[in-house]
Amino acid sequence: MIDYVKILFSNVDPTRLFNLPFLDFETPVNLKTGEMKSEKTVMYNHCKITIYDSGVVLFAGSIHKFYNSLQGVKAPNNKAQKLYRGFNGSQFNINNIFFVRNHLEKIFDCSTKQMLFQNIEFGINTAPGFCPQLFLKGLLYHKGKLFEFKYDNQFSQVKHQQYYLKIYNKSEQYKMGVATLRVEIKVIKMKFLEQTTIKTFADINTSTLKNAENLLLKTFDEVLNYDYTIDKKVLTSRQKQSLLNYSNPRYWLIDLKAEHRDRHKKKLQEFILKYSDNLKGKVRQEILKKCVIINCLSIGLNVTQKHSEKLYKKCIVTAAELTGEDANEK
Repeated sequence: MIDYVKILFSNVDPTRLFNLPFLDFETPVNLKTGEMKSEKTVMYNHCKITIYDSGVVLFAGSIHKFYNSLQGVKAPNNKAQKLYRGFNGSQFNINNIFFVRNHLEKIFDCSTKQMLFQNIEFGINTAPGFCPQLFLKGLLYHKGKLFEFKYDNQFSQVKHQQYYLKIYNKSEQYKMGVATLRVEIKVIKMKFLEQTTIKTFADINTSTLKNAENLLLKTFDEVLNYDYTIDKKVLTSRQKQSLLNYSNPRYWLIDLKAEHRDRHKKKLQEFILKYSDNLKGKVRQEILKKCVIINCLSIGLNVTQKHSEKLYKKCIVTAAELTGEDANEK
C-alpha cells in the first residue's frame, strides 16, 4: 500500500554508511557553476540515499520498487525501456513492507523509530475488469478542483495544499497483461497524515494501514465522476441533455453555482446507479478487496532481528560474500 517515501534518519552514523561496500557515494556537481555540492548521494535499488555535510541522512524513493528490485522482479516492458526505473505494478503487502523496513534497519543500523517520514505515498493497484481509460475519461473534479491529465490522458491528478490525489493507468505504464488502475494519495504535508497516526516507520502496522485505507477510500469517495457506460437508449431527450452537461467538468465548477451542486450530484448518481455499469463502484470494491490482501499479516513474522557489523559485509538478500563489483550491483 505504501509506495514513494522520503525518510529522515535520526542519529545514524554517516561514516559507517560511507564504508558499506555496496554503497558507492558520489558528490554531485552543479552543471552551471561547476562547483561541488554539499551532499553525497548514491542510488540503491532505485532509491536515493543522500548524506549532507551537516550529517542529515535522507532516503527517498519507491519502497515498492525497492522491494521488487531486491527480489529480482522486473516490469513486463523492462527490456523496452532505455533507462529502467523499476517496477511497482504488482501487489505490495504488509509482509513486503516489513521486509523493506527490516532491510533498512540493517543498512542504517538503527531502530524503526529513527525513521521519520517526511513525505509518503500510499495507494492501491486495482484490477477492476475494464479498461482504465474508460474510468479516467469520466473524472470530473475533487473537492472543487479539476483533474489535470498527462501522458496521453493515461494519468490524472488533483493537487491540494497538503496532498495530491492521483488516479492513473498502471497497466499502460508497464504494458501489463491485466488492466490495472492505481488510486493513490501523495502526502506532501505530514499534517494530512495525522489521522492515520503514522509518523515513523515504527508506526506501520495493520491498524495504521487500515487508517490509511480509510483515508484513501474517503478521498476516493469525494471524487465526482461521469460514467461513460450509461445506456442513453432508455433515456428521454431531456435526460440526455442533462447528461451532456454532467459530462462536462466546467459545467460543475463554472456554470453551476456551488449551492446547486449537491442536487445535481444526486441526479447524476441516480443515472449511474440505474443505467450504467457503475465503474466507480467497481473500483471501490477492488480497493477494499486489495486492502484485505495487503493487510493480511503472516503469523510468526520477525521484524526485529538483531544485527551486527559483520552482516554488512554480506549481501543482505542472499547472505553471500560481496566483492567490490557485486556490492555495487546490489
